[in-house]
Amino acid sequence: MPEGTNQARFLALHLAAFAGGWTLMMLEILGGRLMAPHFGYSVYQWGAIIGVVMGFMAAGYWQGGRLGDGPRAVPALRGALLAAALSAALTPWLGRPLLAGAAFEFGPVDGSLFGAAAILAVPSFALAMVSPICAGLSARSGTAAAAGRVYAVGTLGSIGGTFFASFYAIPELGLSAGYAIATLVPALALLLVPGGRPRGVAVALLAPLAWAAALWEGQGFAVYRETPHNTIMVRETAEEITLHLNTPWITQSRIRKDGSATGLYYDLFAAAPALAEGRRVLVLGLAGGAITRGIRAAWPDSDLLGVELDAEVVEVARERFGLEGVRVEVADARRHVETSSELHDVIIVDLYSTAAIPFFTATAEFFQAVERRLAPGGVLMMNVVALEERDRLLGPLAATQATAFPTVFAADARIGNHILIATKEPREAEDLRRRLESVPPAAAEAAARLAATLERMDTAGFPVLTDDHSDIDLRSLAALYGE
Repeated sequence: MPEGTNQARFLALHLAAFAGGWTLMMLEILGGRLMAPHFGYSVYQWGAIIGVVMGFMAAGYWQGGRLGDGPRAVPALRGALLAAALSAALTPWLGRPLLAGAAFEFGPVDGSLFGAAAILAVPSFALAMVSPICAGLSARSGTAAAAGRVYAVGTLGSIGGTFFASFYAIPELGLSAGYAIATLVPALALLLVPGGRPRGVAVALLAPLAWAAALWEGQGFAVYRETPHNTIMVRETAEEITLHLNTPWITQSRIRKDGSATGLYYDLFAAAPALAEGRRVLVLGLAGGAITRGIRAAWPDSDLLGVELDAEVVEVARERFGLEGVRVEVADARRHVETSSELHDVIIVDLYSTAAIPFFTATAEFFQAVERRLAPGGVLMMNVVALEERDRLLGPLAATQATAFPTVFAADARIGNHILIATKEPREAEDLRRRLESVPPAAAEAAARLAATLERMDTAGFPVLTDDHSDIDLRSLAALYGE
């Protein structure tokens, strides 16, 4: 770097390396959150992100190494930082339609690869160039130790960007604000690179553009809020209020303001206490409380406990959905059933995270822990979404539940939802139907719908899902989208 003093050169190179590492990891974490509404938080999504980033980083390292010892090193460093800042500023606006198009055109698995490349290829390539260029420029006036310091500083930047995005930017400021900060960091580094000041100032002015994307995204929602676990969205009309987590086209809770049935699967759980010997009900995945609302209306003497991972979802449920008469524990569902000593007559599992069930809440180990929390005569009821190829998802889940429960049944909840019902003791379908005949009037329609399609599941030939081996991410996506 021919211009400036040695001290200024040292500062510029190390700041650039730090900014490169920081920004790259911020964009990777932010990219995962940006992709979630379209591809969920599945292993396929994160595999696509990590693979794409590493692939383009390898190319960037190669190119940065080629340029770092030559006369084009400083212009290349300016260009890499500029490209990264521009990508960060524009991604909140361009990334969402690109990702939606990829999901529609290619499906959830191939689309996640295309989507990850669309939003992360350019910044991954550009930012990977930064450290080898800085190392080459440093080595001109020193030894390999100088290059080692550059890579160490770049790695510290990567650590900082990872923690900052995960623990502060997304939960405290929001996704678009995170992209705004990811725009500013390389822009600031540009200010110290020779010839980079005009570019740094110009691109820094784009940071508010990235931040403003949140205002656009939040339009049309009564609540739009980022948390460590979710993007919370609430839509409200004169007739109803709905809760959406991470993606606006999947509804986690729906409440009709006149108290009438929603027409969705939540309604069926109003008949759940009739299948057991008592009224102690645990709901894993409380969300807005649509399930507990229906049970409480039909069975006022029921003892309801809802477990919800996200404290802010609970807050929204109380503020917007009138959640009351329910004990609430903010906790991970699996950890709760593994550590609690409380027994329940009915345990309801409704744990979809965007488009898939978290794999660790659909394994033999999980269902065995659930069985230990059931009182004698108790039942497990689980919501499963299968718009396509029902048995590809229901079959393995039923087979997995059968490792802990003697009998497993299924009922069609309409519109692609199905309810799996597993019993603490051996039961017959006719016994369950007889019980459903003796429900309060408020649960009569739910009971009739359950009884009409109730059937015992044949689990022969289906795989058992375990903590060690589970392909439920792929099965969940196939059940939603087909092959």
